[in-house]
Amino acid sequence: MILDIIDNYRSYIHLHPLLEKVFEYLYSTDFSKVAPGKIVFEGEPFHINVDENVLRREEDAYPEAHNEYIDIQMPIDGTERVGYIPRSECKTIKRENPEKDVVFYEEKPTQFFTLSPGKFVLFFPQDAHAPIIGEGKIKKIVAKVKVNF
Repeated sequence: MILDIIDNYRSYIHLHPLLEKVFEYLYSTDFSKVAPGKIVFEGEPFHINVDENVLRREEDAYPEAHNEYIDIQMPIDGTERVGYIPRSECKTIKRENPEKDVVFYEEKPTQFFTLSPGKFVLFFPQDAHAPIIGEGKIKKIVAKVKVNF
């Protein structure tokens, strides 16, 4: 997991061949003017979801992880609390949906941080995360970058 401000994104583009292209798009787009929905890039192994969510209580947030995708999450409007636990510490599957590349675990996060506009978090398949915790609503970006393409 990497937590940083979006202005520092260039420090991480070497970690995966698609990150430069995805981060450049995230950095240069005014998402406050983009309606919620999925942005598909024809022929590219990544897409971006613009989500509006009602924040949830911590006790209702179970860690999730993905096998096929790296997540880049970035709030546009609103602040959220995010839980984290190494996936290696997650032993009990609550539910899974292979078609959507998501596994939810029973274990609870061991660490929490706040994600606000101007910051991003990069989750790799080994990072179980429990986002959208708090009160109120949030508009955020979730970029899904294919691990192997």
